[in-house]
Amino acid sequence: MTGKEPLHTLARGGDGLFHHLLVDQALKVAIVLGALLVLALGMALIWKKAGRAGPRRDDR
Repeated sequence: MTGKEPLHTLARGGDGLFHHLLVDQALKVAIVLGALLVLALGMALIWKKAGRAGPRRDDR
């Protein structure tokens, strides 16, 4: 390998290190996106429970 091969040829060759690194990076991105989703849902729930989402029905 001279370093000028396309990425798909590097992914197929050798011990699969490049494939391992791609899978590892994809998992990390998925974990971060999942954590951001949970954070956003939690913040929306707290915001709603704190009464900042507008007038509540039982406060009439």
